[in-house]
Amino acid sequence: MTAKLEPRKGPTKVPLNTRVLASTEARLNWLVNDRQSTVTNVVDVALQEFFDRYRVPPADLDGRIAEQES
Repeated sequence: MTAKLEPRKGPTKVPLNTRVLASTEARLNWLVNDRQSTVTNVVDVALQEFFDRYRVPPADLDGRIAEQES
């Protein structure tokens, strides 16, 4: 019998590469380990909270931001 692989579901993800301070990486790794999470999830939540604070409009599932009316 052959197992059938199911496609992954969920929103599309794209790579994001950046450099951070060693102290920031240490804190990120601590949080990931303490909360049994992933770097991807922690960074996504942190960025969403940052964008909300600065009132950056939301994007649709395809990554497009609707044009703002003036």
